[in-house]
Amino acid sequence: MRLAVVTPEYAGVTAYTGGIGSQYAMLAPELARQGHEVAVVTLAPDHPGARELHGVHLSLVAQPGRSILRPPAWTRAAGRAVRELGNLDLVLACEYAGGAWAYSRDERRAPLVTHLHSSTIQIAATSGWLRRQRVLPVVVMSRILERSQTRRSDALVAPTRSILDWTRRLWDLPSEMPAEIVPNAVEVEGVRKLAEGDPPDGFPGSGPVIAYAGRLEPRKGVHVLVQAMQQVWAELPDAQLVLLGADNAYRGESMADHLREAAGEHSAQLHLLGAQPRERLFPALRAADVVALPSLWENFATAALEGMALGCPMVVSSGTGFDEFMRPELDALMPLRGDPVELAGALLRLLRDEELRRQLGAAAATSAKAFDVSPVASRMAETLSRLGAARRE
Repeated sequence: MRLAVVTPEYAGVTAYTGGIGSQYAMLAPELARQGHEVAVVTLAPDHPGARELHGVHLSLVAQPGRSILRPPAWTRAAGRAVRELGNLDLVLACEYAGGAWAYSRDERRAPLVTHLHSSTIQIAATSGWLRRQRVLPVVVMSRILERSQTRRSDALVAPTRSILDWTRRLWDLPSEMPAEIVPNAVEVEGVRKLAEGDPPDGFPGSGPVIAYAGRLEPRKGVHVLVQAMQQVWAELPDAQLVLLGADNAYRGESMADHLREAAGEHSAQLHLLGAQPRERLFPALRAADVVALPSLWENFATAALEGMALGCPMVVSSGTGFDEFMRPELDALMPLRGDPVELAGALLRLLRDEELRRQLGAAAATSAKAFDVSPVASRMAETLSRLGAARRE
């Protein structure tokens, strides 16, 4: 295939990257290694232009300036960049930020497949955004572009059935629109190799350690985790909680400040280490006794795949995307999302049972192999080829 990927973030290139950028930075080079011609259209960290990276052609478009103009400027620039690539077999575009909206309006375009991650409206709904945040012009514009791009697409690809079904209902998508499930990927051996280093400064040297990896935001359930820790601390007073992720807003204040206040007399056992590079993050996860990812909503959490690859004993929340790739009592303990009592019970059970930690970690490490980047990229290529061929017919 000759494939273009449209994404506002790409790990190692863009100024900001999260799970979306991490996934494409794994998939695109692997697709290129498997013989496909892959171009990625994304935002330039400094100077726009074109370059090659790991066998992938990068078309870097200028970072839009004023916030109210950012979404339309991004989609127009991305559309031009895709058209300049010439004849393509297919365009794969993230729905977040609506980067392929302008391209979707081109009557002579290649087949367009929208890749569902989590749209702005879904993030708002699961993150407790205030009304004043939801009605910001840049947010409203993003929602319009995302929905319109998705509705004009020839097909959909989603990592989980959860995000696919929700998106179909949310945007009243035609039932006849083709859609397939392709899971997210993880570089199993790469993650394990990076975990051989040292944890970041500030990682506790004693006491049972619970680690969390992810942005400090409501959608990730980090505030519920600190609630649950009150019961953990009551029964295991020397327990330590390590939070590895960038701070975000919560009800008009810093989430980090809210968590410190919520920890109360145990604030000294709350270690806010901020966002860490992978070579420090993965050793921290490996060194922890338990990894907790209590998200209120996840499409398909890359952090969970990384924890699985490392063989970490994990506690993750049920009732969200974790259910589709992790097995309760086999790969992880899975208390109900948003329930601090159930979460505390699962954490205490795992901290007190060394054999259970060993069993869960070993099973998770084995399960992670099914999500290694090579087989997932092959599955993605087969899916896109099939969806593109169906549209051309």
